[in-house]
Amino acid sequence: MLRATLWVVAYRKKLQTEFSVRANELAENFRNSLGKVRIGPSGYIPDMTAPEGPSTGGGIQSMQHLRLVAPEPGMPTLVVGHLDQRERTAQLRTFDHVDAICRERFKQGAPFDSAQYEALLDSMQGFLTTFGMTVVRAGTPRKVSLTEEDSIAPSKPSATVLAATAAAIVLVGFLATALVWFFKK
Repeated sequence: MLRATLWVVAYRKKLQTEFSVRANELAENFRNSLGKVRIGPSGYIPDMTAPEGPSTGGGIQSMQHLRLVAPEPGMPTLVVGHLDQRERTAQLRTFDHVDAICRERFKQGAPFDSAQYEALLDSMQGFLTTFGMTVVRAGTPRKVSLTEEDSIAPSKPSATVLAATAAAIVLVGFLATALVWFFKK
């Protein structure tokens, strides 16, 4: 019974890191192909975020953001979409959507023209569909309200993730105690 439990824990750990490895590989492929493109007079660089740690919680934290990174400090980074490898879906924001967010947040329009941006979206969509993603485009939001998704700051873990982490720590402690007790006999 103990061996089966240890195997399940090891299998789950392997599964959790699998999502992280895939996410990092996808982000690296994105940077290698679309990261060479420059958009607008400022030269914004397309980028895809990758998990910061060795795990995405088994895919629970599998959201990756697509963004345009400013080449110079002090200029804003713009989130232009997101994808979820677990769900195999991606959403790209149209020019009107990004422009509306820029007007709300920075009091000026998007720092690139719509034709350049649409060409970039077509390239992003082609890249993502090549990797098996279903891609949709998000039009202009009815009312622009900045959400956590618009921020590039790391998201805070949900209560479910924290509870699962606490339960895993308790389980590991219990297993360690059982192993010590078993081998002391």
